[in-house]
Amino acid sequence: ERGLSFMSDDGWDLNRKITLQLHDSACHACYLNALPDRVSIYRDLVISHTDEFMDQVKCLHISILNFALAGKMKEALEIFFSVIMKLDEEFPSPSNFDRSLMISTFEATQNELNKRSPEDLLNLPKMTDKKKQWAMIFLDAIFPYALSHSPTFPPLVASRMVALSLEYGLVKESAFGLNEFVYCSVCIYHNYDECNHWMKSARLVLKKFKADAIVPKLEISQYLLLSFLQQPIQALIAKSFECRQDALAVGDIEHATFGACINYETIVITGTHHLRSVENDCTVFSLETLRLNQLPLLFFNLSVHNMILHLIGSDKDPFDIAGVPFKNENEILVFAESSNVHFLANAIYMHQVMVCYFFRRYTHAAEITKKYHSDVGKMTLLPQTVLYTFYEGLVAFQMIRSQPNEEEWVGIGEQSIKSYQTWVRNSKWNFENKLLLLEAESLFSKGDLDAAEKKYLASIESARRHKFVHEEGLALDLLASFYKSQANAVKEKEYFDLAIACYEKWGAFGILNHICGE
Repeated sequence: ERGLSFMSDDGWDLNRKITLQLHDSACHACYLNALPDRVSIYRDLVISHTDEFMDQVKCLHISILNFALAGKMKEALEIFFSVIMKLDEEFPSPSNFDRSLMISTFEATQNELNKRSPEDLLNLPKMTDKKKQWAMIFLDAIFPYALSHSPTFPPLVASRMVALSLEYGLVKESAFGLNEFVYCSVCIYHNYDECNHWMKSARLVLKKFKADAIVPKLEISQYLLLSFLQQPIQALIAKSFECRQDALAVGDIEHATFGACINYETIVITGTHHLRSVENDCTVFSLETLRLNQLPLLFFNLSVHNMILHLIGSDKDPFDIAGVPFKNENEILVFAESSNVHFLANAIYMHQVMVCYFFRRYTHAAEITKKYHSDVGKMTLLPQTVLYTFYEGLVAFQMIRSQPNEEEWVGIGEQSIKSYQTWVRNSKWNFENKLLLLEAESLFSKGDLDAAEKKYLASIESARRHKFVHEEGLALDLLASFYKSQANAVKEKEYFDLAIACYEKWGAFGILNHICGE
């Protein structure tokens, strides 16, 4: 802005190149400094003073990021589809998204990719076509938000990025296209076999371009989207915090903040830290995201914070912060659903179901599950959605025992077991105890009591061995209820007391106060 102040009124005519560069830089600087209205001002100035579309792409790219971070997905998508068409890309409109198109497009790209080794990929020439370079930039920018829009949108974006790289050569964004393509392959086909070497290839693409500044962005994406399905999640939490520090070191505030946001939720839903320590961090993080105007991440964190406060039994109001536009979680949910910010709505549903289940509010949990079960956003694989499948299954088996005539719950429960049978093959550490507990509840519902008891005990041992203290407590609690149904008061008390000890270790005094009161 200081540079622009030196330009004369006819700067666009006399010094067009410098004036354009200054406006683009001012637009970017306003985005980084959380000044969304001024981003739009500079974008409009560029568009009104330029006739060539390629002179407008930089500020349009910033506008997409600006709208998306403010939760204005409709506006971000409108710019994306307008731009991608002007870049001569044949990309389907949202009205034409369907599964058959997605599958045929994805499989065609996968066949082309499979013809090449990782070495072949790295030896591709550098992309020189300016329009294709910008197409890659816009496709990369929209992918995180495509995840929350439609289950068919992300594979189409990833497929096009890989296809462009194979046909026109590599750019830095090729690394993210490859990473996103692998993620979609896992979501659609549960294809883990080639996952690791293509993830490694993505990192090598960035090394080829000496793009050290965006390595943290790729690493955060890989840890959040893929690695948790294979590696012990406790180790990934520590690594993710390292990636956050690396991102901050190179000035990538956007991905550092996103990584931290997901990490706080993962800490809670995996029981790896004492809840009280995370609660303090969430308060600080809400203030940080509010200052940066990263509203969807602020709302996400407020929901995580609200979940923690319920679990620890605090009456503190996480929404009591000056500048927060919503008064409670339900208002955020209305916003998320009306704005098609599905990842936010899905997270809130998961948080609510988890809290309800731990507090034995099974009927309320069932109401949420029925609403969420058909939500398209649930088809993505994130820590929250994978864990939701666990609680959804547990709710289903509770309902089967209390409402045996509702066949819908049988299908939901059995599908959750099938999902975990797939995931446990790739990470016994993360998923074994959950599968065993689902199987125990299923057997209990079918009246196979001896087999159910063995599964409960196996789940408790697995949770203890793999350091999921809250799920150890949950399995102990459910086993105590199992013994109560058999009128075995001695074993009921024994396992209930052990469950209390686990909840205390987790810091979940809200749960303790509730179940002990019962």
